[in-house]
Formats: sequence, structure tokens, C-alpha cells
Amino acid sequence: MSNGRIHKGFIPPALSLLIASGLTSSEEAVSGFLRIDRLPDKDAEGIQSKSILTRTSTLWSNPQWQEFKRFWKKLDNVSPVNGDYSMGLQETEEINKLRMEMNSSVAGLLEASDDIGIDSLDIQLLHRLASDRLSFLSYGMRMPLTRMMPPPVSDQTDDLLPEIEARIDTLLRLRKDDMISSEDMTAAFDNLRSTIDTYFLLEAISSETGYTGLLWSVRWPLEPNQIELHLDSIKTAVLESFEQSNDDTVASFNFQLDELDLIESSLNRTRERLPVLHDLLLDLELF
Repeated sequence: MSNGRIHKGFIPPALSLLIASGLTSSEEAVSGFLRIDRLPDKDAEGIQSKSILTRTSTLWSNPQWQEFKRFWKKLDNVSPVNGDYSMGLQETEEINKLRMEMNSSVAGLLEASDDIGIDSLDIQLLHRLASDRLSFLSYGMRMPLTRMMPPPVSDQTDDLLPEIEARIDTLLRLRKDDMISSEDMTAAFDNLRSTIDTYFLLEAISSETGYTGLLWSVRWPLEPNQIELHLDSIKTAVLESFEQSNDDTVASFNFQLDELDLIESSLNRTRERLPVLHDLLLDLELF
């Protein structure tokens, strides 16, 4: 490439990474690269309609995103003691330093969110995951006795953290072994993305679940496409119980239905943001 143009048969190395990992075709990569200088459009719902390459180019040039990415890479490179993440770092000074760095980088993201086409929900979810990862890498798995009043469904998100870290480690190993073009690399990234999708959706549920009532002890599916079906089944059960109830329990059922509606709305908002979050994860883990 010279004078800002792409010659036939030449694809920049960063785009080759996408092609080799099976996440886009060469035709899509080149056409996307040629569009990167266009101003982003927004669809009717206000969601950025950039291509992966357009968004990735924006991320590469944004210092606030790069600062968050540097922190994320530090978490990626934390090595467990003898392969056992349950041991944790246990170095208070280093943990506090990393947490301050995380909070500073997230504050920067909030300031630059419009420039890089992300919104507060994207940042909130990334911040939550980064914070949980840091706690897990620092202290290991939390035991039930150490969290007398855990947030709703937090035990399920906690249980996903070892799986997320193991899949990130797999990606790092494949890259180190120069296997970026292998089917294993594509499968490893897809598995990580699916697990993080589940984490984000469970966080969406947790954000709207009260500490008392129907949903406190509900276990949710760990397959992203099964979560809404499970929610529908809970709603159906509540409505069937409501039909058999007396006037004294109407207020209780209305409270439960309101809670379910809030959860459904939260899940819908999060699902709408998943395509953008996938692009952000792509940049965090493959570049």
C-alpha cells in the first residue's frame, strides 16, 4: 500500500489477522478498509452501523480505548500459580494499582464513548467484566460464606470467570504458537465470545433482579439463546398462578410481573449491543 491506497493482492497485516482467523473474507476486509475514513452513520435506533473494520480502525486511533486495552492485556497476561486460578495474586499493592488503572481507563472511555461509537451500557458491561476478572485473578473463587448477601445470579456469573480465563489463555497459547490461521483459533474465539455473551446477559438479569421475591433463587440457562425461553416460562408460570390467586395476592403478582418486564427490557437492550461488544472483544483479544 502506498499513498493511502490498497494495491491489488495486498492486504494490510492487521486485516490478514481477521481473514486468517475466519472472521471475515478478503473481499469484506478490503472493502471495509476502504471505508474506514467515512464518518459513522447511525441507524433509526441510534446504534452505530459501522463495519468491523471501520470500528476497529477507530479503536486503533483512540487513546482512551488503547489505555483500557492495555489494562485488559495486563489481566490477560496474569499467570495462575501452578495453573490454579483459585490461588489468586494476593498482592494487595499490585491489586490496588490495577484497580486504580482500571477505573481511570473506564473514566476515559466514558469521555470518548461518542468518538468510538459505544454507549454507557457497553462501558458498564466491560467495566463489570474487567472488575470481576480482576477480583477473580486477585483472590480466586469467592466462597459462599464470604458473601452473605450476594447480588442476584452473581454465583452464576462468578462460575463463568474460570471458563473465561481458560479460554483467553487458549487464545494466547494459539497466538504464541503462530496458529492464528487454524480452525482451532476460530473455534477458541467463538467459544470465548459465547461465554462472555452469557456473562453479559446474566449481568442484564442481575441488574434488574430484586433481593426478595420470585427470582432470588432462580438458576438461569448458560446458553445465550435459552435465556429468553426460560424467562418466558417463568412469566407463564406467574400468570397461571395469578389466575388462581385471590384479591389479597394481586399486588404481589403485579410486583413479580413488573420485575420480569424490567428483566426482559434489560436483556433486549443488552442483546442489541452484542454486535458492538463483539467488535470490541475482537480488538481486545486478537490485536
